[in-house]
Amino acid sequence: MVERADIVVIGAGLGGLAAAVTAAGRGRRVLVLESDGSPGGYAQCFHRGPYRFDCSLHALNGLAPGGGMDTVYRELGIWDRVHLRRLDPLYVARFPDREIVAHADVYRYESDLIDQFPDEALGIRAYLDEASAVYRDTIRLYEDGVAGRQAGLEEFVTRFPTLVSVSGETWAQTITRHVDDPRLVAVLGALWPYAGLPPELVASVNGSVMAMAYGHHGGWYPEGGSGAVAWALERELRERGGEVRYSQTAARVDVRDGRVTAVETAEGLRVEAEVVISNANAPATMLEMVGRGHLPDDYVARVEAPGASYTVFNVYLGLERDVFGEQHLPHELFVCPDYDSLAQREAALSGDWGHADITVTDYTKVDPGCAPEGGGVVVLSAMVDWNYADVWGTGGDLAGYHENPAYLAVKERVADELVALADASVPGLAGAVGFREASTPLTNFAYTHNPLGAIEGYENTPANSGLGWLPQTTPIHNLFLAGAWTNGGGQNPAIQSGRSAAELALAALA
Repeated sequence: MVERADIVVIGAGLGGLAAAVTAAGRGRRVLVLESDGSPGGYAQCFHRGPYRFDCSLHALNGLAPGGGMDTVYRELGIWDRVHLRRLDPLYVARFPDREIVAHADVYRYESDLIDQFPDEALGIRAYLDEASAVYRDTIRLYEDGVAGRQAGLEEFVTRFPTLVSVSGETWAQTITRHVDDPRLVAVLGALWPYAGLPPELVASVNGSVMAMAYGHHGGWYPEGGSGAVAWALERELRERGGEVRYSQTAARVDVRDGRVTAVETAEGLRVEAEVVISNANAPATMLEMVGRGHLPDDYVARVEAPGASYTVFNVYLGLERDVFGEQHLPHELFVCPDYDSLAQREAALSGDWGHADITVTDYTKVDPGCAPEGGGVVVLSAMVDWNYADVWGTGGDLAGYHENPAYLAVKERVADELVALADASVPGLAGAVGFREASTPLTNFAYTHNPLGAIEGYENTPANSGLGWLPQTTPIHNLFLAGAWTNGGGQNPAIQSGRSAAELALAALA
């Protein structure tokens, strides 16, 4: 079967949907090819009995005026389609000797930190000022890109001086220019599980921007979960004349004379197009669908050299009692066994959960209707290794993995351990569980096809971040990339990447 479109988008993740909505709004015929039966990629929810669980989202950022994403949502036509609830506090980080409450107000957060670390007052303020400047520069860089305002190297340095100054640094390097107490470094970097690398390894651009986006413009959660955002984009796309074709797995990108001519699916559909935007992972898009033979050697090396980002194990709990509400706990709780985040990461990757940082997230207050009245929904998350327990009991054979007794035994054992750890920090949690289900890195791979079940594209190291992000343009002149593999992870960054990819595609059509 052969069809035709102006723009074909591979993948109905948030980046792909945002690209499609943008292009369709300019009068282009847009067709999205999605291998799954519903939109969103990781941005999905599922139901079990009376409980609704979010597969991935903890909090969205940048949605207050000035944060940039409120404007993007309006331009995409979804601002009035989703009901956003503000999170305050953003999270609580629980260390053995103290709790840090991160309010959705950077100045209140600053004041509370100074109360706990009075000798570091000037350093705390200096670091938060620098991180805020990095965040400001990234917003300007994104808006300049969308507007087509390109800059040469010398002008780039002048426009975005703080962003340039921290490029190549780790988050800890930026923080320790201002503060000395290693405990404070861990506290300021407490959001590191969102990026998958501790402050000593993660790019300063990622850590500083992530923290300040929440601190200056709040954290937000959509009622109905992250799937509500995906479905809002899908509905807007249809109203603008675009289409999503589900259960169509892009398998090959036809390239002739350096240009894409069509996308072919495993199900036998061929869609000829003037431009293609891929929201699939970059290695699969470029090395498999396009093929190495169509690409310069240096580009192939750039795509395949960086490691994939972290992956996670989740335990989804349906509670018969609202344990978080009874204990007046926040939406997000980081349980930190000590101040050594490098050791916590190593413990997590080796399966030593008692010494790992785990995240306990309550959705009950922020997502009304996710649980029956008086009940609750809590999700436990821990960073894990794809190869743990011989690839989670499968020996690397993923065929029918979800029915493999060895896989099921490993999964349930890990879930037991994480529930016990969470119960030690939130007493009564284990006794309130009425429903439990767990997901592994293999689950992540099954739904997204990301290498090793990666959550955020490439590892968020300094080399792979900021100025090191893989460009959205490719050596194929009418093929563009969207998603976490081009600008870091997170659901709103994915939406931003789709919008900017669409602008590139539209310019190519002009």
